Amino acid sequence: MLSALHFLTHVGISWIVADLARLPPRGRWIVVLAGTLPDLDGIGILWSEHAYAAAHRAAAHGVFFAALIIAVAVLGTDRPWLVGALAAISFHLHLLLDVVGTGGMPIRYLWPLTDWQWSYGGHWVLASWPNAVVMTVTALGVVVIAWRRKRTPDRPVIDY
Repeated sequence: MLSALHFLTHVGISWIVADLARLPPRGRWIVVLAGTLPDLDGIGILWSEHAYAAAHRAAAHGVFFAALIIAVAVLGTDRPWLVGALAAISFHLHLLLDVVGTGGMPIRYLWPLTDWQWSYGGHWVLASWPNAVVMTVTALGVVVIAWRRKRTPDRPVIDY
């Protein structure tokens, strides 16, 4: 349950980053995906704990995946540099949240070139009050922005 909430925090923070820049829908989607797709490298859990440990926080949490995401962002929208910059911010906010708020599993940012790992000794465990605060503030931020922009499920986008 907490992993799902943490994932939704990645989605919410990425959505806030994209929406505060008042991007058109395609740009918002790209920025949100940039902040959530790094968790694709956790798919190894479907095979084994070993596969998960070998790939998670390496394959899609590194500089090469970031470059791929940013390239897609730059090529996939009519505001390439803004969307590319926001995609980079969203991607790296994901990494920051993972390093600080998910129990200390390190990020191998330069994998496969090196096994150098980025971690933080003061990290929080997933079931901690600081994570609950981050999750709550993110959810409230999404709700406030959606309310102020008059977004509802039947009217999700307002043209700027």
